Amino acid sequence: MTIYFFDTSALQHRYFDSTYSRRVRRIISSSRSECFISDITVLEIAGALAKICRRNSQQIHDYDGIKHYDKADQLFWKDVSNEKLKVQLTTNRDVVAARNLLRFAGLFKNRDLGSADALIAVCSRAFALERKQTIIFYTSDWKQYDICRKLDAFTAVLKLRFLGTPRN
Repeated sequence: MTIYFFDTSALQHRYFDSTYSRRVRRIISSSRSECFISDITVLEIAGALAKICRRNSQQIHDYDGIKHYDKADQLFWKDVSNEKLKVQLTTNRDVVAARNLLRFAGLFKNRDLGSADALIAVCSRAFALERKQTIIFYTSDWKQYDICRKLDAFTAVLKLRFLGTPRN
C-alpha cells in the first residue's frame, strides 16, 4: 500500500475543481492508498476553503459561496470520519523541528516559509521516520516544496510532489 501525506495546499484540490483535482481525488479514493494529514491541516483547511469560496463568489455574504463552503467542509469531515484521511498528531518535538526549519528557511535561504507549512513538513518527515518507509508528500506551496527538496533530511524519507507551476 502506498502512503501519502498531504499539505493543506494540495488537499484543497480534492474539494474544488482545479487542474490537479482529478489526481488528488484519485489518490484519496483509491483502496491502494493510505492518506494522512497533519492535525494543523484540520484548522488550515477551513481557511483554505473559505478563501476559495470568497474568490469564487461575487459578494462577501454570497449564499452560493456559503453553500459551496459547507459542501466542501462536509466532504472533508466525511473523509476524516471514513478514514480516507487519517490525522497525524504533531508533537512537541515536531514544533521544535519546525522552529529550526523556519530559522533555516528565513536566515539561510531568505525564504518566508509559513509556520503551519513548516509544522506540516516536519510532521510528515517524522511520520515517515516512525513508519520506517518512504512517504509521498504532496504540496502546492512552492516555498515549502523548494525548501524541503534542498534538505537531505526530507528527501531521504519523502518523495516530494509539487502540484503547480515551479517558480525560480
